[in-house]
Amino acid sequence: MDSIRRHPAILIAPLVAAAVIVLLIGIRISGASYPWLQGVTFTIALALLAVAFVDMLVRDIRRTHLHTIGLRISILGIMVLEAVLLFASIYLVIADQPGEMTGLKTPLDAAYFTMTTLMTIGFGDISAEGQIARGVVLTQMIFTVLLLSASVRLFSSLVRSVAREAGSHDGPDGRRF
Repeated sequence: MDSIRRHPAILIAPLVAAAVIVLLIGIRISGASYPWLQGVTFTIALALLAVAFVDMLVRDIRRTHLHTIGLRISILGIMVLEAVLLFASIYLVIADQPGEMTGLKTPLDAAYFTMTTLMTIGFGDISAEGQIARGVVLTQMIFTVLLLSASVRLFSSLVRSVAREAGSHDGPDGRRF
């Protein structure tokens, strides 16, 4: 935990993003309509997650990470989940605006659309029609590239560290395996 004290940013972005997601969901549940506030909070949370992903990626490439691979993978998983919830929440806000989204009516529709976009599948049953919706979908596509880059890099680091650990153990006959 000493490494968390030296580099608390690894936890700050996911915690702030979680607070923003709760705010977005709370506004939605209350029935209030503040699209500008929801857009600003979405942008702040997305920027924080993007900075956190880039930070993890750069630290891993430079091998200057301060945290165990297990902690980094756990936090990456949490941030991926937050990104999905964040995009789903903003798609619900956008769907309330006339002419922006077709076929998106429920929170499950929003999660489904987010995941089909994230997985680059896109079935066409829900689509972005307006400029705001298309801008957010484009943002999600760009964010997905960043997310996938960080994920692949982190998992390859995990494989390397497991291979190093396995190679450092001597067998009963003195041979390395």
